[in-house]
Amino acid sequence: MKINFRNLSFLATYITLLFGAAGCNKSTILGGGLIPPGDLVNAQDTIITDIVTNNILRYDSSILNGQNAYKKILGSINTDPVFGKTHAFVFMQVSLPSSNFTFEGSGQVLDSVVLSLSYSGYTGDSATPQTFRVYRMNEPDFKIDSNYAYNRVLGYNKAELLGTATVSPISLRDSVSIYGKKEAAQLRIKLSNAFGNELLQQTTAGAFANDSAFRAYLKGFAIIPDTLLGSNSNMVYLDMNSVNTKLSVFYKNSTTDSLIATMSFNQYASAHANYFTRNYNGSQAARFINSNNANGDSLLFLNAAPGLFANIKIPNLENFPNVLINKAELVITEVTNGPADRNDIFIPPTSLSLRQYTNGDTTKIPIDYYASGGASFFGGTRQVVTNFGGVMVSQYTFNLANTVQRFIKKLDPNNGFRLEGYSPLYMDVNRVKAGGSKLSQYNIKLRIIYTKP
Repeated sequence: MKINFRNLSFLATYITLLFGAAGCNKSTILGGGLIPPGDLVNAQDTIITDIVTNNILRYDSSILNGQNAYKKILGSINTDPVFGKTHAFVFMQVSLPSSNFTFEGSGQVLDSVVLSLSYSGYTGDSATPQTFRVYRMNEPDFKIDSNYAYNRVLGYNKAELLGTATVSPISLRDSVSIYGKKEAAQLRIKLSNAFGNELLQQTTAGAFANDSAFRAYLKGFAIIPDTLLGSNSNMVYLDMNSVNTKLSVFYKNSTTDSLIATMSFNQYASAHANYFTRNYNGSQAARFINSNNANGDSLLFLNAAPGLFANIKIPNLENFPNVLINKAELVITEVTNGPADRNDIFIPPTSLSLRQYTNGDTTKIPIDYYASGGASFFGGTRQVVTNFGGVMVSQYTFNLANTVQRFIKKLDPNNGFRLEGYSPLYMDVNRVKAGGSKLSQYNIKLRIIYTKP
């Protein structure tokens, strides 16, 4: 374990003079301010750099994909040189307005049929268009109470293309007007007239008797991006559980024009799922994945789940001297090749997630998360600092004073940590490349300030 010690008793005066003259500016890789200057007397400052980090890629069965995971991601990214390609499909159902449903009047004539998906944002390049195709599903038992593996493509009939739309995120931001009524932003895909006319032919003796009969007739929709287009550079976020996620049939009958029949997504009856896949081949991350390098990987590639995460081991930390830990900060710093990494488009996570290994792959939230100040004290939120080349980069710090103290007192085993990108969504694409083991001044660090009893 490589440790640099600095006695801080002389630093209080120096820091007071420094900040009194220049003001406080967060401009260094390893920031100051771990403890107030008045507490520096008789304290020791220790920086541990012999930390072993490894990039891990593994299927995560804990990720919720169906049931109440209503926020979905859809699209294709083929232009990320750091993390490679990512694709996301959406599978969904709509429900009848009521049992024994019928279209109004007689002599119905179709105007159009549109599948709408409530739009709630994007990530990536907002101006680059993507093409989305809608197919009819043939998944044998697509149902509401199932949680589907995110790495499995559900069944759909590639020969039954129902509709196509080419859009960019920037074109989806505005509200839309439907027969003079404003509706919130949505991805709208016009489906074929053949499908619309087929719907008009259904009756209460068949598909429109109830939702079960409707599911037998229409198992669902598969919304599939064009994954082959090399310029794909974004994903859009959708909300299944919204009044604007629906199938709308626009028609007229023998007496009335401008009629609409709406078959909406129903949180209690409509199944839904994401397919989410990453392909790291040819990317910067590729040669670091599951390397099992005993000395650690020099670079960390952290995705929002599902994707790459890092195992972190701090050897012999449990054998640290029996002292009082005033502060312990784990510092993770972004490493960038500038515009070549396309960080202007593919942004870092707003925070990272750190969990403590207890036994095998079992983890828990470190005790510091529950300390006074809660999550804000524990840390992990993205900060912007200036690196040694004068470039603004992302940095994340976690406060682990109580955790380190428990290691020293042998109250918890020092089995390491799991570090990954965080997103409030179950699946996301935000990512960051950071310093890992033994990467000069950018490597991951644990800075400890302590006093002797």
